Amino acid sequence: MTSELKPTTIYTVYGSPQLDESRQQSLLFLYQPIIGAEALSLYLSLSGDITIEGKSPELMHADLLAAIDNGLAAMVKGREKLEGIGLMTTYQKEDSDLGLLMYYQLINPLTPTTFFQDALMCYLLVEKIGERRFQRLVDRFRPKSIPTEGLTNITKRFRDVYRFEEDRFESNAELFDDTHEKFIMPETPTSKFDWKFFRQQLKKFNLNLAEDDQEKLDALHQMYGIDEMEMLDFAVKSSERNQIQLPFLRKLIVKSKQAKIAPVQNSTEMSATTTLSEGFSKAEQEIIRQSETIPPIKYLQAIKKQKGGYETNQEIRLIEDLLSRHLFPNSVVNILINYILVIQNQAIINQNYLNAIANDWAQRKIQRPEEAIVHVRQADQKLVKKTSSGRRNTGVRKTPGRKETLPSHIKEPPKEKKISPEKEAELNRKLAEYLNKEGES
Repeated sequence: MTSELKPTTIYTVYGSPQLDESRQQSLLFLYQPIIGAEALSLYLSLSGDITIEGKSPELMHADLLAAIDNGLAAMVKGREKLEGIGLMTTYQKEDSDLGLLMYYQLINPLTPTTFFQDALMCYLLVEKIGERRFQRLVDRFRPKSIPTEGLTNITKRFRDVYRFEEDRFESNAELFDDTHEKFIMPETPTSKFDWKFFRQQLKKFNLNLAEDDQEKLDALHQMYGIDEMEMLDFAVKSSERNQIQLPFLRKLIVKSKQAKIAPVQNSTEMSATTTLSEGFSKAEQEIIRQSETIPPIKYLQAIKKQKGGYETNQEIRLIEDLLSRHLFPNSVVNILINYILVIQNQAIINQNYLNAIANDWAQRKIQRPEEAIVHVRQADQKLVKKTSSGRRNTGVRKTPGRKETLPSHIKEPPKEKKISPEKEAELNRKLAEYLNKEGES
């Protein structure tokens, strides 16, 4: 069992020893309104721990808490804001002697130019500071160029100034390639997107992908279930001057909403990693199976269609933001969507309600749809209830001597009535049929 984070817990920080002035300005004027002063203070304090070698010594959280003048809960909240916005990646491991060890990888903020080319970042900033102040920041950071009318360009070319010997360059190609590899950040281990293959395909079209854009494309891949070849098609359509225009690419994806769905597997074809545990009803097994094969946006659309409603832009952004935090696999996100819209019979996904449940499940280390269903059962909130009254599924073993329950603000959302067992079972049946039909198309 993993230990809890304490002031005595040891941590190590990795990252750049020093930020250039452009990125410092970006942190202060562009990121701070979004993440808040406390999260910014945490980032700067952790950055100050990093030595010239690119890592800090082993330190205790007590020193960090004293530096930021805040409590442990506030520090964790600030850390989550940094993780969510893409400024930090957090790892942990259990040591037999030292207990829990934390590792923080600080990620450089986007430069102002890159920041303002990101539609999602612009949206977050406008929401916080308003359009008038946003325009002032745009004017402050946009590139300034010399008015060239009436001027003569006398700039020397590279070859006019520097000697370049192609033979010597080629003889050192291996050294340069090895050096390049050392400066590439490792990809997220949980990503199933083949970035090497994708970049190879991009080269065939003379297209480049900025390093800062890879994480955003990965979130879109998870959200809509887009594979490498589909993403390539969107990239080609949204390219301009050999560069992928990410805002336009995202608009194309959102507009089409035609993410490819893998055909639903038969139970005999399911891999060992998706083998369902005993004790789940057939309806529950079908929901679990679909949660592992349907992208979250399609899953959300299917539920809304069965309920006679439609997904809102706000709901799509909330699910996309949750996926970008890498807290859960897609299957658990789908079960969470089902829990809110079907079990609790909510008309829409509310931000505070979604965050409350996601935080609760994350703290309980829920990483599989089966675990999510068992947790819901233990809270006496079955995902798929049998229509006959008084019958309960006794096939799942519960933790002896302990019954987990959801906090009251999660278990009983205000002014919402739970759906009846009969309606819930019927809705889940129709949902499974709809998703099966979509998978076969």
